[in-house]
Order: sequence, then structure tokens, then C-alpha cells
Amino acid sequence: MSQHPQRMAGFTLIELIIVIVLLGVLGTVTIGILMQPFQAFQDQSRRASLVAEADLVLTRMTREIRMALPNSVRIKESNGNQYLELVPTIGGGRYRALADLSDPDNPTGDVLDFTTTDSSFDVLGGVLGEFNTGDYVVIFNASTDPSSSANAYLGDNRAALTAGSTSEHLQIQPTAFPFASLEAQRFDIVPQTGPVTYACLGNQLQRYSGYGFQTNQPSALTSGHLMASRLGSCEFSYLPGDHIRNGVVTLQLSITEDDETVALVYQAQVINTP
Repeated sequence: MSQHPQRMAGFTLIELIIVIVLLGVLGTVTIGILMQPFQAFQDQSRRASLVAEADLVLTRMTREIRMALPNSVRIKESNGNQYLELVPTIGGGRYRALADLSDPDNPTGDVLDFTTTDSSFDVLGGVLGEFNTGDYVVIFNASTDPSSSANAYLGDNRAALTAGSTSEHLQIQPTAFPFASLEAQRFDIVPQTGPVTYACLGNQLQRYSGYGFQTNQPSALTSGHLMASRLGSCEFSYLPGDHIRNGVVTLQLSITEDDETVALVYQAQVINTP
């Protein structure tokens, strides 16, 4: 009596296809679940990087604006671009307005004379900050209007430091300053390189310096330093101060990367008492 061979059990083609499909579905779901934390981490890292970049730029601008020469901020728009200009300060102090009368018979001290041209004066307490020959002394800066006096851009209240200046005694080019300081015989020292400009140019923020003092605010500047790129928006505004409050500069900046946008708004107070 012959025996039939035993039939081997196995999977049909349909069963294999079903298994493959189920494994594909499970793999897709699993990968999606596993990728979400990684994607969230990448998004958070990108946002943190954008915030840090915008914060660094605005902090730099805010610090420079707060140290600006009083009443030197000016803003203009040209060809769809916006420009913020200011005169940075590197030092300052108090000039001698009255002679030392400790000996009434022999008054001493080099007083700064506002009634005529003067070329030197004593500094009470010494200069705060560092300076070099060629930097400028500015006294009573009141305006950025090209037609107004007491305007550092115009130069009528600005005198270059000459050789021989010390922290206690400054030598300047002979100058007749138009006005005395209203606040404790104050003077400021600004760099010989002059003002700086922050410019919103398309999707970039550029910083320009070294172009010198110009009566009218310039916009055709070259050789800038890139401060930020990938800008979604960039806007400056200035609310001038008065006799009871300081001026305020508002800076708005947004940076976009991979459809992710961060927007920051900073404000900086500007001393407006010359």
C-alpha cells in the first residue's frame, strides 16, 4: 500500500501581501510618532536660534542708541528702505565755567569762554572715557535740522581735539560754541569717524560707519557691515523727547527661516538734554 507525501503548510501570496501592507502601515505610524519629538526639537532649536540672532542685533542697536549724542538720532526713508542715523559718544565730562576763586587775588583755571573763540579749557574731575587727537568735543547739541544751529552734523557746536590734550585739560581747534550747556557744564566727546547708520535694505540689516559728518542724512552708503539677513520686516521710529521726558526709539525686527518667523520689538530711551 503506497503512502502519499505529506503536504507542507505555508503562506499564500495574498497572506504575504496583507502582512507586508500591515507592516508598512505600522511602520508609517511608528515613524510618525517617533519623528514628532525630533521635529519639535528641531523647530524649537530653530526658533531659539532666530530669537538669539534678533536679540543680539537689537541689543547692540539699543546699547548704541542709549549712548548716542543727545538729539542726534534721525530717521529717513528712501526708495522703500529705512535709515536710522546717530552720533555715538566715547566720552564726556564737565568743562570749567568759572575760575577757581580760592585765592580772590589770583583766580586760576582755564575757563571755556562762550563769548568768543576759545581753544582750551579745564575738565572738572577729568574726562570719562578714552579719546584721541582728532576726536570731537560737542557742547549743547539741540537739533538735527540742517538749517538750525547747535547741530553736530552741521558742525557749529563741534571742535576737534588737538595734540596736547589730557584728561584734565583739553586742547581744541579754536571755536566759538553757540550755546553753553544747560546741564552742569556738560560736554560730549564723539569719534572722528563720525556718525553710524543702520539701514533696512530689503531682507538685510546693514551698519555703516566711517563716512563722516554730513549735514543732510545720507542714504547712498557703501561698505556696510551685515548685521542680520532673512528679514521678514524691519522698521524704526523715533519719538523726540521734550523738557520732561527722554526721546524713545522703537526698533521692530522679524527674521524668517524655513517658514518659521520670530518678531521682536525693542525700545531705547535717548537722552535729549544737551
